[in-house]
Amino acid sequence: MELAHMEVHLCHHLEQLGTAPCRRLRPFLPDRKLPQEQEFMVVGASEPRLYLRQWNSGARLSQEFSFSTRLDCRLLEYRNLTYLQILQPFSLQGQASVTRSPQSSVLDGSMFVEPVLLTVSQYGIHTLDTALQSWQQNGRVEAEELLYSHYVICNDTHETLRFGQVDTDENVLLASLHSHQYSWRSHKSAQLLHICIEGWGNWRWSEPFSVDNAGTLLRTIQYKGRTASLVIKVTQLNGVQKQITICGRQLMCSYLSQDIELRVVQHYVGADGQTVVREHCDCLEARAMLPSYVLEDAEMTELCVRARGDDDWSQDLRLDRGEGERAGAGGGGAGSSSVVQVPCSSGSLLYVWCTLITIEPHSPLQQRVVVFSPLFVMRSHLPDPVIIHMEKRSLGLKESQVIQGQGHQEPLLNTEADLTHHLTFQAREEEDASHYAVPISTGLIKQIVNKAGGTEKPQRVLEDFYGATSTAETPWPYISKDTERSVLEPVAQWDSPMQVKLSCWKGGLNTLLVELLPWALLANHSRWDLWLFEGETIVLQIPAGKVIVPPNFQQAFQVGIYWAHTNTVHKSRALKLVHEQTSPRWKEDSGSEMLTLDEEGCVEADIPLGALPGGQKVCQFCVSSVVRQGIQVLQVEDRTILLNNTSHTIHYRPLLAHRALAATDQALDLPDSAGFTLPPTVGGGPATPCSVPCWDQLLNGPQGEVVSPLPLKHILFSLDPRALSAGAGAPWSLPALIRADFPRKSVSVPGETFAGGGGLISRALVLTYQEHLGVTYLSLNEDPCPPMLIHNKCPIPLLLKENLKDASRAEVFCRPIPASGSLHHELYQQYSSFPDCRQREALPALLLKTTPEHGATTWTDPVDINCPGTQVVFLPGFGCLYIDVVYEKGSIELTLAPEGSADCLLSHHTRAGDLQLSFHVLVSEASVALSDDITSPSGSVELLRLTLTKLLVELSPPPPQGQDQQASPGSDSRALAPDGVLLVGLHCAGLQVDNQLYNRASFHFPVLLCQEQRSEAEAGGPWSAEANPATAAPEALEEFKRSCFLELGALLAADCCTLEQVSFQLQPARVYLEDTFVYYIKTLFHSYIPDSAVAPSSAGPQRTSTSTEAAPLVPEQVVHSLQALVRPVRLRRLVIRPINLLVSVHASLKLYIASDHTPLSFSVFERGPVCTTARQLVHALAMHYAAGALFRAGWVVGSLDILGSPASLVRSIGNGVSDFFRLPYEGLTRGPGAFVSGVHRGTTSFVKHISKGTLTSITNLATSLSRNMDRLSLDEEHFTRQEEWRRQLPESLGDGLRQGLSRLGISLLGAIAGIVDQPMQNFQRSWDLPSSAGSTARGVISGVGKGIVGVFTKPIGGAAELVSQTGYGILHGAGLWQLPKQLYLPADDNSTLAPNSHLKYVWKLLQSLGRPEVHMALAVTLVSGSGQQHAGCLLLTSDVLFVVSLSEDTQQQAFPITEVECRQELGEPGQLILSLQQQTVSSDTEGDGVRERLSEQQYQRLVDYVTRASNYLSPSGVSLQLQPPVTLAQPPPSPTKSYRYLVEPASAAVFTSKFTAVKNKALRVGFH
Repeated sequence: MELAHMEVHLCHHLEQLGTAPCRRLRPFLPDRKLPQEQEFMVVGASEPRLYLRQWNSGARLSQEFSFSTRLDCRLLEYRNLTYLQILQPFSLQGQASVTRSPQSSVLDGSMFVEPVLLTVSQYGIHTLDTALQSWQQNGRVEAEELLYSHYVICNDTHETLRFGQVDTDENVLLASLHSHQYSWRSHKSAQLLHICIEGWGNWRWSEPFSVDNAGTLLRTIQYKGRTASLVIKVTQLNGVQKQITICGRQLMCSYLSQDIELRVVQHYVGADGQTVVREHCDCLEARAMLPSYVLEDAEMTELCVRARGDDDWSQDLRLDRGEGERAGAGGGGAGSSSVVQVPCSSGSLLYVWCTLITIEPHSPLQQRVVVFSPLFVMRSHLPDPVIIHMEKRSLGLKESQVIQGQGHQEPLLNTEADLTHHLTFQAREEEDASHYAVPISTGLIKQIVNKAGGTEKPQRVLEDFYGATSTAETPWPYISKDTERSVLEPVAQWDSPMQVKLSCWKGGLNTLLVELLPWALLANHSRWDLWLFEGETIVLQIPAGKVIVPPNFQQAFQVGIYWAHTNTVHKSRALKLVHEQTSPRWKEDSGSEMLTLDEEGCVEADIPLGALPGGQKVCQFCVSSVVRQGIQVLQVEDRTILLNNTSHTIHYRPLLAHRALAATDQALDLPDSAGFTLPPTVGGGPATPCSVPCWDQLLNGPQGEVVSPLPLKHILFSLDPRALSAGAGAPWSLPALIRADFPRKSVSVPGETFAGGGGLISRALVLTYQEHLGVTYLSLNEDPCPPMLIHNKCPIPLLLKENLKDASRAEVFCRPIPASGSLHHELYQQYSSFPDCRQREALPALLLKTTPEHGATTWTDPVDINCPGTQVVFLPGFGCLYIDVVYEKGSIELTLAPEGSADCLLSHHTRAGDLQLSFHVLVSEASVALSDDITSPSGSVELLRLTLTKLLVELSPPPPQGQDQQASPGSDSRALAPDGVLLVGLHCAGLQVDNQLYNRASFHFPVLLCQEQRSEAEAGGPWSAEANPATAAPEALEEFKRSCFLELGALLAADCCTLEQVSFQLQPARVYLEDTFVYYIKTLFHSYIPDSAVAPSSAGPQRTSTSTEAAPLVPEQVVHSLQALVRPVRLRRLVIRPINLLVSVHASLKLYIASDHTPLSFSVFERGPVCTTARQLVHALAMHYAAGALFRAGWVVGSLDILGSPASLVRSIGNGVSDFFRLPYEGLTRGPGAFVSGVHRGTTSFVKHISKGTLTSITNLATSLSRNMDRLSLDEEHFTRQEEWRRQLPESLGDGLRQGLSRLGISLLGAIAGIVDQPMQNFQRSWDLPSSAGSTARGVISGVGKGIVGVFTKPIGGAAELVSQTGYGILHGAGLWQLPKQLYLPADDNSTLAPNSHLKYVWKLLQSLGRPEVHMALAVTLVSGSGQQHAGCLLLTSDVLFVVSLSEDTQQQAFPITEVECRQELGEPGQLILSLQQQTVSSDTEGDGVRERLSEQQYQRLVDYVTRASNYLSPSGVSLQLQPPVTLAQPPPSPTKSYRYLVEPASAAVFTSKFTAVKNKALRVGFH
């Protein structure tokens, strides 16, 4: 099968995606002008060929297919709506064959790929990120609208605006308070915007402006004597997208809790010299802002306010510009404020602050913000609402208001200005109010602001009305699990019950904030109702989930629980609060049982329940304290929280033991204890946290010895529904120890026999331990990879014991194994060593015996499970026992079978594999370029390029054990590999990372990473489809693998998903690092991070409420680290072979320090088996290689150029001496001729190394001295010039002398001229910039100092440069020194040459047709009548065929689809002929008139109509006699005009067929 071309188009369908306004763009609403279908990616396959064949020979069936094609990938970029060629076209071909037989099946395949060039840039990442978010958002219409375009233009004015790209036909209408996602109309024209006001008429465009740089700019529009100033603010939304907000000079915003109406009076002089007065009346909603007014300060003369729905306006507000400027001097300080009396319909007056803030005063960008805010804002931090009595003593009035608590802010109503109000507080109506009154007035705000010295900028006020609403403050009661607080707040007071705090509400406003602060808050977040004791007195009761204000403690307090079994309230130990300053009311207590609690800290409190020995229960709590908002917040929580992340109902029994639970060689037998239930997780949502109510305390163990001075926590689990039934005898798991040094444990939880489990009676669950701020979080998850599975095929139950050599840190229980059943198990060594990355350790041996009721109780001989295979041991009381050990998918399968069932174990090892897979991919070259799209608007700039040469990816079964194990990585420990495993190998002949900015900037190294010597595998020219190791002899592929620069091997389990082993090997390499380049890349790094990667996680701490109590709070850190514990990194073996590097480092930010070719050697890194977290593994790798670098610190210091590189000199001399003796000795063993040759080569190498080492040392010392002298000269121009010249390395000794002497002369000349030039430059700089006489004088004196310094430093640097250039000339001329070269020179990617996308044609070029459907866009070459050719495109829509010129990016012609014919030229399929039938006229008089010309089709319809209508007429006889016979006139032949286009033949045929189908549909021909 062969096709000419095949394409896959990926599109967005916006009608299926979110439509809610984006919170980041608040308060702007989207204008919904984006096309509903957006094509964002095109994957093309050119000339795909597929060949299939099948044959059989007896019982063997063979199938083979081969394929070849040429692939490419284009991606839409939303800035210009053009295509990015992220994947350059490349050819691939391959073949695969399948051979099936009754015994096995063999799948063998290979593929060859030509050089693959991939480009990664910010625009491409943004498009792929939005595509990923769109696919995740599919079908969720309630979600937020995604931002696709690079620009979002927002209209923050009360006018309707029209904007577009200059020099194009674009104009976009944007209503007030709406946003528009914008992309440039054309990438061929200047990318500047211009704007006009729609309501003014005549489209007076502003001056063009650029929106590529963040900042603020001003554009004015003149019309009929009026001037409109538009302030344009460009802000960065992320690394790629920007928000352009267009607003006027006058802004109105309100912090009031009720709506008000504004009347703005505008005066301006019209074109005829008459004064025009206009009024603008708008409703300013509560806590919102109006779109800004496009008015100058002088035009806005009056401003009145009234309550919404009332008739009376307030007095005119003072908008004196001078006052605002004086108040805002110094960069926009607090503006002038006045109290406004707003009349209400009830006859009362509403008093509000009106604050005038000037932004950017005394500048063209000046704006005026009018802020309405209440006089007083009340905020209560109490748990319950409080009644505030407000007494106006001068008027004899008293009013009351209920203020909600829990940190809510509410304005005080019915307050007046210039009047003192006395506030008293009352908790409940039945209680008395406070005895002390707090006086407040509007005059207090000045004292508070002056005392605080307000540092907050008033412009921050506008941030409350733009963008997403900030939720940075923790909600009441201000308890969070955040441990990253850097500032600790002091406690406001601890010896008084309440405090009233007066402060400024917001910076720049005169609103007074009145806060009611309790001394402390006490939150009960446990599942118990608590009692609070002070001494022996019961203070109060705290229900579960409630927050109260505790009384001021004068002595230690206790927490108690009422237990119904004893009808008693049991108490904890006494807790004492400790402050930095001891309260005088706090009584000293010398009790030793007292716990101390700091202001920021936590303690553990235990409450024993019951007094019976052996039957006691213990409730464990964590009491923590934090200081928030000046309040000490005390919190009581259950100390242990359980999360069931499985879909099963789990029963558990918590135990608290002081002694050992069982003997070391006996089965566990525990007394009955209380059990509880964990509900399952439903619907894949987050698990509901459940706290452990209490622990059963076991005081007496079977042996009586003390295991631990502190009680140990154990939990037993069961999945059996009868687990909590009395006398049911349901099975329980072995006790799981709850301790911090065992963060992960796989627990075998028994239950009913699971379906399809082959007698499996347990389920492996992962129990994780995490502790955060004193609270322990235990989670249960399904174990994705159980460590051990035991199958007992014996008819009797057995007992399994681990034979530990060293003393264990915890009690290890014997595992009972039921008869003819299977269960999971985890060895002590496996869970006790997690997450350490240790060297390989052998697993302990296992011991088995029968249970006492089945005979003898003697243990078997130790069973070694470190090697797979079958072993035979004698089980006393039973007989021979066959034990089979298999390693599969990271687990150990242990099968115990009696003597009669041993045949199944033997057949398990002798069976052949069902499928043998072998596949390899050869890539001639793979190159990935990292490009920067945002720095230069004209095009993309390459930064880095990673190139892999001659790449082999192989998938094959591992070779037999007898072969050379070093042939491929991952072949070690081959005996452990079970059947069905696969070896994945990656081999690379060459790897290089290039600095693509080397030719554009003053960087020192063109290459960052490369191999030290060119490998044998890289030699021999590039690969081709005909010449590669796969087509050569079989040993050529193995030879290529052995000589590769980089090898990466991985062993996959039979499921092809589980990694078993990983091996990595790297030949000696060179690394070049430069700090200036690293810092430059770091500045651009954030622009490559997509929005979805930095979006806030929805998995943060949430408190979900149940029907009875509040669920505990799970910290975000616990949720994030849980997956790392549940799914650890599991490998049977990890090996990184020794690595040798030659490192060159240049640090030149402050002082030039260089170290060239420093040798670093790192030993082998080998771990296995590995079961750890990714973070711990990275830490182990970092420590291993950091230690290796520290051991070579002496070589690093000795290689510094500033010291002359003595280490490099010693190394070169050592290599020369070694070759001087080694080469003759090697030749002596091969004969006299070889000995003479060895003496010659040894002497040559000795001289070469000595010369190279000496010259390199002197040259590096001179270069380092010269560069540091250039920096010390303090002459930036001289330093830049010298760095540019140093990049021109000399090629010979003559070149070096010439360049060195010229630079010495220029340095001497610069030293003399600098005495005059430096002061003149500073004086000129001061003259250009406005500055005082003092600063000008200081600049001249500084220039004189620089000139004097240059007199000494520049000649020294020039002399050192002479030595340096001469040395480089000798080294280059002799071929002793050469920097590696770039493999690819950076390509200049000009954005004006990018091809247009399908979306651009629909959105930008055809917008006048109302978004028509584009059936096909065909790239053509336009051929004019004179034979000139131009690039173009044919756009086929339902009604019109458009011709677009790509060079001008404009529409040239438009043809009605029904009046043109489209066909391919006969004999020339690459030519497309478009024929247009032109209309004709009957005479010149008709042609000159205004009569509409009819087409041929319309003419035929008219003739048909006249003929049919004449049948209904009844003419008279006279007329019939006088009228001559009527004959139909034939229309004159219509002239035809043809247009010729050059296209690809295959595309022309597709276009012709589509054109015919569209035309037939327009003519209603056929079925449509």
